[in-house]
Amino acid sequence: MNIQGMDPFELAGRRDEILSHFSRIDKEFDRRRGENRLLVKAEDIQWESASRVHPTQQEGHLLARIISPELGFNIHTFRVFKRQIGGGGVDGAFHTHGDAVKYYLEGKGKEIIDDQEVEVSPGDLAFIPANIWHGTENTGDGPMVFIAFHQIPGTHLPVPASWQYHVDDLSEQESLDSRLVKMEKEDPAKMDSAALYSWRQHLLHELGVLDDEFNHRREAKRYLVPRNEVPWETPADNQTTTLIAPELGFDIHTLQLSVRVVPPGHNDEAFHSHGESVHYYLSGQGHQIVGDETIAVDTGDLVFIPAGTAHGIRNSADGPMRVLIAEQLPGTYLQKPVIRHD
Repeated sequence: MNIQGMDPFELAGRRDEILSHFSRIDKEFDRRRGENRLLVKAEDIQWESASRVHPTQQEGHLLARIISPELGFNIHTFRVFKRQIGGGGVDGAFHTHGDAVKYYLEGKGKEIIDDQEVEVSPGDLAFIPANIWHGTENTGDGPMVFIAFHQIPGTHLPVPASWQYHVDDLSEQESLDSRLVKMEKEDPAKMDSAALYSWRQHLLHELGVLDDEFNHRREAKRYLVPRNEVPWETPADNQTTTLIAPELGFDIHTLQLSVRVVPPGHNDEAFHSHGESVHYYLSGQGHQIVGDETIAVDTGDLVFIPAGTAHGIRNSADGPMRVLIAEQLPGTYLQKPVIRHD
């Protein structure tokens, strides 16, 4: 179709036609989100031919969709799937999409990311930046398998547009650190409009300064976390270690990856909440608490935790639990397309 050759009326008409069909599909996505599924047991993950979803005709290419809106999960920012590439195969046509992170389970190969080639093997993690042409090559004889955490198509990368004061305008002002100490005792609901506005501007300025540094660190453009850099044993000071995030040099905007090693007998006493999250249980067994639900989990299971839902983990086994955690990056927001429903 020669889109560039369309006159304005044809172009607008074509968009309305596509949007009308998209609206019908999107309504069904929202209906299925209403099932509010939380758990995928390892034994229930099903493989299907990758050619049903992606433009590949190569033998040995399989796909297992795991957590996604069409499967009944009320998730908006990213999805989870497994991919299997046959021996000596390349992952279909080279393609682009939003932010993605891959964790390698079996086989060996390399990620071809723009003009970079990154060797990968089981236990490694690779970051694929948004809108970068890429593909995966299986360099072994057996199948290569990875699990992917992938920005849902149709959402967009949040680009900070922080309002900032000029530094000269702040030289005579009270320091932000001093203000933050006071803020602990303030109730925003009791502030007058001027105080509320002033507080917002000061905090927004500081966020802008921090965003500048985050963006500076993104420029390192890291792609790989080798298995030997992942802390598989329980750290002395903190159970959770961040692996892929902007502050670590990855040019990622929508999600971040961490690993948590939960010692035997540990029960989370203080539950917490944040944006959308998926827990992938690498080893061990215990329980995941999500809101009012307590879910028994074992190696290979995945649990979806909706945004803003209090949750925690209980390790009831004799050995440690190892959990790969993908979660919405702090400061981003749930993407909900505004589609015409007339």
